[in-house]
Amino acid sequence: MNRRRFLVSAGALALIPSFARAQDRPLKYADMHTHAGVGKRIDTLRTLMADNGMLILARTIATDRPVTHTVKGRITVAREAQPGELAANFEDRLARLHATIRREGLIEIVSAATLEYVLAKREPAAVIAAEGGDFLEGSLQRLETARRGGLVHLQLVHYRVSEIGDISTEAPRYNGLSAFGLEVVAACNRLGILIDIAHGTSALIEQTLELSAQPVIYSHGQVSSAAPYYTQRVAAARSIHLPLARKVAEKGGVVGIWANGSSYRTLGRYADALLELATTLGAAHVGIGTDMDGMTTMVVPTYREFSELAELMAKRGVGAADLDNLLGGNYIRVLKRALAAEIKT
Repeated sequence: MNRRRFLVSAGALALIPSFARAQDRPLKYADMHTHAGVGKRIDTLRTLMADNGMLILARTIATDRPVTHTVKGRITVAREAQPGELAANFEDRLARLHATIRREGLIEIVSAATLEYVLAKREPAAVIAAEGGDFLEGSLQRLETARRGGLVHLQLVHYRVSEIGDISTEAPRYNGLSAFGLEVVAACNRLGILIDIAHGTSALIEQTLELSAQPVIYSHGQVSSAAPYYTQRVAAARSIHLPLARKVAEKGGVVGIWANGSSYRTLGRYADALLELATTLGAAHVGIGTDMDGMTTMVVPTYREFSELAELMAKRGVGAADLDNLLGGNYIRVLKRALAAEIKT
């Protein structure tokens, strides 16, 4: 960690509020992908987390939003972005998210040191994540600036075929990662940024797994036995092919299942899906990315469902250690490794 980053981390720790009230249960769960509170004010999010065992949220900024729209349930690009538009939008939303996190009384995880503090103190915390590297607009300098600004989790692509690579719901342009996308993967490893391959094509996922020196995550979606294709309905097109999910696990990463009510009609069926995947990949390689407030129909609409989900899974025979890992520990492990890998300068 460079001197400036150390000072930022030390300052962040000094500003962390002290809360004395006893928690109903130890905080240990983590959500790998959430929009919780987007478009509305939630001053009680910290309480909601603390009361339901939620330790860490990956609070996501959808970086292509200014130029996308929804047509018949499918998000597509509405127009070309103006030069600098997506970068400026990201900077604005990042500043507002910082303010939201402070207002909600959460610790912001910006380094290995702050993550260790959160794990030691068990105080509700947030990780800032970008859903899509569209804001980079082809510049690695913007990635370095974003990292200094607190970004620690980057989903490479979203709903716009960007300078980084192909997306799962549109015809491919690069056959995976672009030349710039290859540089972004390497830079994330160097900067201590966790790489997220959700929304990517199978080719992009395969290439990222080959190139990254660190484990990667597929934060939210579902696994398919057949190879997904962009012309399928969105949920199917967005799937990760099972052979690639196995490779994510083999590399030490995590595959996150979203709480999509259209895919999983009940919380019990969602629990079954998590356990089925854990049987296939191993309990150390499955997690939850709810996509909360990013979808209209959800089986986990608030964090109150996590305790019920834990009970359902325990009744299905999941041991305590595996249960903790599935509901958050696996994400925390790969996040810790990514942050620890940051090159010290």
